[in-house]
Amino acid sequence: MAKFLVLLKKEIKELITLQMILPMVVVIIMFSLIGNIISKETAKFAAPQQILILNQDTVRVGDKISEILKASNFKTEVLIGIDIAEVLDRARENRISSVLVITSNFENDINNFRPHSITIHKIAENFSISSDVKYSGLDRAVNIISTYYSNDWISKKKTGIDPEILKNPVKVNEFVVIGDKTANISLSAVSGYIRKQTTFIPIILFLVIILASQMVAMAVAGEKENKTFEILLSSPVSRKTIVFAKLIAAGLVALLLAGVYMIGMNSYINRISGGTVSMGDGLMSIFSSLGIIITPLGYLLLGASLFMGILVGLAIAMILGVLSENIKSVQATITPLMIMVLLPYFLVLLLDINTISPILKYIIYIIPFSHPFLASQNIILGNYLPIVYGIIYQFIVFMVFVVIATKIFSSDKIITLKLNFGKKKKI
Repeated sequence: MAKFLVLLKKEIKELITLQMILPMVVVIIMFSLIGNIISKETAKFAAPQQILILNQDTVRVGDKISEILKASNFKTEVLIGIDIAEVLDRARENRISSVLVITSNFENDINNFRPHSITIHKIAENFSISSDVKYSGLDRAVNIISTYYSNDWISKKKTGIDPEILKNPVKVNEFVVIGDKTANISLSAVSGYIRKQTTFIPIILFLVIILASQMVAMAVAGEKENKTFEILLSSPVSRKTIVFAKLIAAGLVALLLAGVYMIGMNSYINRISGGTVSMGDGLMSIFSSLGIIITPLGYLLLGASLFMGILVGLAIAMILGVLSENIKSVQATITPLMIMVLLPYFLVLLLDINTISPILKYIIYIIPFSHPFLASQNIILGNYLPIVYGIIYQFIVFMVFVVIATKIFSSDKIITLKLNFGKKKKI
């Protein structure tokens, strides 16, 4: 038993090293930072949400509904005598996501205990998880209005009304607005379709960059540790050729990994969602009218952005691999790269890039891995120009790190260059 405890203590000491602890501590700090950022951003939704009300009925009912919503922490502006197109233009200009239309005969129907539908327009600019909270405000507003009139009917002790109608006297006719296109469909249906098409793309990119970067960093560190670097560098091959050969080889393997993950993830999503959306149910024609069907050009741009993201990750990983003392220290040395991938992944997935603070937005844009994560949503919304700029920016970053890697490989310091995580030996 004593021998076992001695061996157990030895193994634990060998496993618990600075190389293992450092990434864990950094990831914990990073997640704490992300949580703090998300908390501050989502706190914005606690402020009164602004809603434009287009009143097509009596002034009295418009004022009443505005009063109901103001009492429930909404900021309202009632508009009269203009068409819905002008209201939507005003909403876009002022970054207001919710428009409520009180259609004609609303007051007459309600006063005569007949259900009536009001129209809501949800202006979609982003499909992040936090955007659901923003758009749910309009649903809450409609529920508040319906509850008010339901209570009013109950207080008047009106009999002979269907209980379902009594509980929901105000029905909803929902429209989704994307850019200059409008369709009579629920935002939840649109969001579900878009997330089904795009959610797995950032996940795949995240996995591929992390795995491929570890692979190339471990390959470089292994050559240093096994003393095969000297043989490779002394061969009649230019240092640039060595750098590009390593990057291209890792890039091809990364593409293979991406293809495998994409097939697997697509199969997984289709199975849990009950298969692909049927063309016969009319939904695809609605999605097409909204312009949210990915075109061949969109797939091309998305592929280019994904590939450039992978190349940037590999170029950085190669440099970090050179700095690694051995294979065991790779995990610690690639921690900065993991942070650069994780941070934009979670921020873009959870936050609306259009509403976050300018400083945080600039930070996201500066990180090259943010652009592939943003590309999937921009393609759906038809915003191709930001994707092109992102690809150009990624290419510039890639070339900068390739130049740095080439200079390191061209120097004799490549043999001795390292980050030492161990304890200094005493002389």
